[in-house]
Amino acid sequence: MDAFVVADDVIFEALGAVAQVQRLDAPPASATLVVRDGAERLGEYQQVIGLVRHVCARNREWVFRRGDIVTLEGRTQAVEAIVRNDGRVNEAVLHG
Repeated sequence: MDAFVVADDVIFEALGAVAQVQRLDAPPASATLVVRDGAERLGEYQQVIGLVRHVCARNREWVFRRGDIVTLEGRTQAVEAIVRNDGRVNEAVLHG
């Protein structure tokens, strides 16, 4: 088995939280997400202009698109932007 797959499974099992994710007119689905609260949003001159929430999901569970709705611990937020997708794990910034 690939070492990266094993590492992803360990990280998501230890740090993951089960959330509901939904795309426009589709029914909601459950996915395990790793949440990073308080990630810094940088301005034009690399000054911190705010704090945001990033969420990571394994591609086999969910691949984020802008506008997807994420409900985690009673808080509902839309995906504002996609940060990265390395083929195994994708990361998005949530609005609000």
